[in-house]
Amino acid sequence: MKLVRASHSIGRNFRLVWLSMLVSSSGDGMFITAFPLLAALLTRDPILIAGVTISTRLPWLIFSLPAGAIADRTDRRKLMISANLLRSVIVAILGFSIVFDVVSIWGLYLSAFLLGACETAHVNAAQAIIPAIVKPEHLLTANARFSTAQIVATQFVGPSLGVTLFNAARSLPFLADAITFLASAGLIAAVPDEHGVERPTTRFRDDILEGLRFTRDSRALRRLTEIVAVINFFYFGAVSLLVLYTQEILNRGNFVFTALSVGAALGTVTSRFFVDATTRRYGYTTTIAISMWLWAGSTTGLALTSSTAFAIAMFAVLGFGSGLWIAVNTTLRQRLTPDRMLGRMNAAFRMISWGIVPFGALFGGVVARTFGLRAPFVLAALVTLAYAVFAKRLLRPIRDIA
Repeated sequence: MKLVRASHSIGRNFRLVWLSMLVSSSGDGMFITAFPLLAALLTRDPILIAGVTISTRLPWLIFSLPAGAIADRTDRRKLMISANLLRSVIVAILGFSIVFDVVSIWGLYLSAFLLGACETAHVNAAQAIIPAIVKPEHLLTANARFSTAQIVATQFVGPSLGVTLFNAARSLPFLADAITFLASAGLIAAVPDEHGVERPTTRFRDDILEGLRFTRDSRALRRLTEIVAVINFFYFGAVSLLVLYTQEILNRGNFVFTALSVGAALGTVTSRFFVDATTRRYGYTTTIAISMWLWAGSTTGLALTSSTAFAIAMFAVLGFGSGLWIAVNTTLRQRLTPDRMLGRMNAAFRMISWGIVPFGALFGGVVARTFGLRAPFVLAALVTLAYAVFAKRLLRPIRDIA
């Protein structure tokens, strides 16, 4: 009975936001596989393949801070709806460009960039609205459910559908994604218009600077940002080339490429059942340290293996660690930040932690072209191992507040 009451106590509004995210993330998962598969048909150059990741993540460097300030100045619900409607139009245009055989690698980059720009607005608003629609005591559970469902949809449901549809017709994943964004916008529209923010009296520029200063001046927020930024740089330097890793190191095709994402999703789903108990028993900082050791072990395995089954298992371990990290990291940042600052804090955090990804992807492409495809995975393994070894020292600012 306790489990039933806890589930219902999170509330209808959270379930609507959660379901909206689940639908749109399934569409995201379709083009997470369809984008690189389409790129691999257009070019075999590692740097150009990495360009898809660069184009998708570059908007976090450019637009994240303005998007965060907007999320703190406007109705977050309406911002999420607008972002989803725009994303629907973008992927529909891309889908029809494939139908009429006018797509190019540069068109792919442009679509990825525009989708990433819309994502900055949607994600900042979505994370900022969660504390407004759930009780504080349910925040960790809500974040765990939110992140788990997002990764399941993005890495399990979506990729499987994406490969199936791509094999049937290259345009189908993108056209289907346009429909998912429309459905997601409709679900958000069903949330009552009661979670807006106070009308600001400050200047837009001052709001952005305040968000940066708030994140900079908090030792815990600054350290969380530093950790994920460095790890993302090297991790995405490797996984931006995952389609080539699958084809040339594992000597497999589209099915295994999808299975790697599915393995990560299964790991994240499993973490959902352990995160509450782990944080209660060991605390937040030790849970983060555990996630870092899981990253270190899995990236080392990926760097060394040529076995398909072992690579899938390593992605499952990686997903488990990521599930722990995302739930704890998100909850800590929300608890450290007043509601009026949530959008800007998330924006500052993601500008750095996601804004670094394009440079990591470019770095990985250059390293792979120069030293071979396995080299970016070796570097990612070395860096995550170093962070795991020094986790106790790195997490000291977080231990003071957790």
